[in-house]
Amino acid sequence: MEKFDRKTPASAVGYFRDCLKNGDVNAAVKCFDAQGLYIDRTGKEMRTPADIRMAMESLCLLKPLIVGAVAHITLVDDLAFWLDKWVMSGKTRDGHLIEMNGHTSCILKRNEAGIWLWLIDNPFGSAILGN
Repeated sequence: MEKFDRKTPASAVGYFRDCLKNGDVNAAVKCFDAQGLYIDRTGKEMRTPADIRMAMESLCLLKPLIVGAVAHITLVDDLAFWLDKWVMSGKTRDGHLIEMNGHTSCILKRNEAGIWLWLIDNPFGSAILGN
């Protein structure tokens, strides 16, 4: 895995994407704040640690390569609003290629140690409004 200090929102997002690419479920789950939630493509909010873990397990199985465009980041104290467009490629267990694209609309929170964590991870942005 690459080294990321997670002291900036960009480094935190890079670290998270690297965790997914390497199939590291435990590290991916630790990228979420204690109050964090993940929103899936249907708009379902996954708020419990068990639900977030289940979502990360599904993503990590694909070992996806996620490449984001230059992000638009708005900072307010210890919160960061993150917007970017991304493309993802990965493989299912049976070797089928999966390709997706979308745009992230997320909020990160800086903890007391200065590490940025997902407060709200919505990798599908406004696309969830159609569901």
